[in-house]
Amino acid sequence: MLKLERIINMGARRLCLYHPENPTKCVKVAMHYKNVWQLKNELLGYKKTKDLLKDYLPEYEEELVETNLGPGLVCELVCNDDGTVSRWLVDNLRNKSISQDIVDQIKRYADIVISNNIPLYDPNPCNFLVQIKNGKERIVFSDMKSYNDYKPWVYLHLEKVIPALNRRILKRRLAKLLATVERVYQTSNK
Repeated sequence: MLKLERIINMGARRLCLYHPENPTKCVKVAMHYKNVWQLKNELLGYKKTKDLLKDYLPEYEEELVETNLGPGLVCELVCNDDGTVSRWLVDNLRNKSISQDIVDQIKRYADIVISNNIPLYDPNPCNFLVQIKNGKERIVFSDMKSYNDYKPWVYLHLEKVIPALNRRILKRRLAKLLATVERVYQTSNK
């Protein structure tokens, strides 16, 4: 059993902590046991898309592990060349430090997701990291939960069974992300 102590980041329902035995890994745990399904869903999403999105994902271990905080999902700790944990894309947007390379990578990521109809429902700047690897920026998507669970039950998640609706939702959300990144790039490079 892994004893987790040091928090890296906290989302709405999960914590991300440093792996106590491997400095190149981190462990995601649910804050409440009822949300453990998100860890399983993220691992499943990773397994289904790792070949298509290999340039944009950290590496995950094959199974959940037991920790002092409940089941945990072990994955690569996304770090920069200098050893620091990579920053969120949202931080780059706030600091107006967006390069053309980041814009291009977001475009390529969106093309892959849309053309393969991958059901990733939270492509917002808080779920991307900007890693500096070998002196170059690399976009890393860190949230493979797949289907958004924040909608009221009334909607029945029709996008899960209607591919055209899924594609439309994906296009809208990715277009919004890309528009935000491009707008910041344009204003910071005037």
